[in-house]
Order: sequence, then structure tokens, then C-alpha cells
Amino acid sequence: MKQLRMMGFLSALMGLCGLLVIPVSQAEPMKPSKTIKTEYQYAAKVACSLLLPHQDGTLARGTYRTTVNIHNPSDKKISIAAKVALAAQFGSEPGPFDVTPFKEAVIQPDGAVGVNCFDIANYFCPIDGVCVDFAFLEGFLVVKSPVPLDVVGVYTARHTDGEVESIDVDAVAPHKVRETVSIGAAESGKRGTGKRVDYPPKGSSAYGEKEPKQMCGGIAGFPCPEGKKCVDDPSDNCDPARGGADCSGLCVKQ
Repeated sequence: MKQLRMMGFLSALMGLCGLLVIPVSQAEPMKPSKTIKTEYQYAAKVACSLLLPHQDGTLARGTYRTTVNIHNPSDKKISIAAKVALAAQFGSEPGPFDVTPFKEAVIQPDGAVGVNCFDIANYFCPIDGVCVDFAFLEGFLVVKSPVPLDVVGVYTARHTDGEVESIDVDAVAPHKVRETVSIGAAESGKRGTGKRVDYPPKGSSAYGEKEPKQMCGGIAGFPCPEGKKCVDDPSDNCDPARGGADCSGLCVKQ
């Protein structure tokens, strides 16, 4: 029964977000999007515990992290596109956040980029003026490229408290999919700003008896609500006092 409730949360979120989305006709004009001609597609699995460890349901209770490394083996600079596709409940109606707009990355010859869980969370803030704060999420990072790539997913897991207990590395096979993709148009608001929606909703049974944490800072610059300040998250390996850049933090009372 608990698993069914967990699987139903995303469907409920999609219905809620449908009420919050700002119609494009009412928003400020957006900049024209760029297109990239692609030949190859890679779908890398992602499982991310962001503001709270996963609870029993879709995955066993614990903390899961994903990093997807993308290497350009060619001798030319290339532009690739990536989006996030959420794993929604089977048979549910499509929602506004099931699949994010594409983002572009430029990779130098023999260069590489990495996409971690907090980068993945940033794909959802903002979309049509709405930001989704995920406690945890599952789905795929879908990468489109004009040339073959080396795409590898690195997966770690641990108990809710403690050091890493398992690690797995998975090479992602390409699919030959010829497509011209459009890079998402720039939002009218600043990155990291917009109406906030929690998934799962705060107070739901997904959190058990724990109060969900609220992420702040990071590359998107998530703000804290009034009366709280952003401090470094000691549970991650990014320390701004030791040269860490764009570290995410936690909101605490001032």
C-alpha cells in the first residue's frame, strides 16, 4: 500500500502543477530557441535523493546519488543537448513536468562534462515560471549528440547516515536517432526563481516522521524563505571553505 501511495504522488503533483503553470501568452516574450542537429541518443538512468533520503516505496530507504559523465572522443568541438524525463506512474496522464526542455552543453575535443543530481534538479527550475523542489526523483537524463559519445553513469548509495556503501558504473549504449532538437527558450525570470512546488508535498506520508530539508544555493542560487538562511550542507562533498564552487546548502532558522 505504501508503494502505491508513493507511485501516486507524481500524478497528484502533475495535476497540482497544471493549476500553477503560467500561460505562455501571459508571460514576457521569450528569446528564440537554438536548434542542434543530432544523430545519436543516450538515456542514462538517474536516481537522486536531494532534500531527503528515499523512503520505502519506489526504492529501498536510503540515499542515492547519480553522476553522468559525457566524453567527446572526436577531434572537433561539439554542441550536445540534454533533458530529463521523469519516471511517472505507469498509465498516468502526461503532466507539465514529465519531460523538461533541452539544455545545451559545448564540449571541447577529447573533453568531458559531468551532470550530477543537483544539476538534474536545476532542469526543473524554472519551467513556465514554476520551480519543483524534489525531495527525491527518478528518471532518465536523455542526451542527444551529432557524434558518438562515451556516456557513463556513476551510481552511489548509502544508509541515511554514513559513508558510501555501494558504487556502480554503467556505460550507456547509444541509439541511432536522427533529430533536430530545440534548446529551451530562456525563461523571463532569473534562474532558480519562480513559484515553488514541493514533491512529494510536505506533510505527506512519503517523509515518514521526518521534516523535509529545504535545499538552497547551488548553481541555480535557490533562495531560502523569509526567516531562514542558507548554510553549507555537511552531508555532501562540496565545501566552499575548501574551494568548492556552486555548493548547495540547507535552509536553517536565523
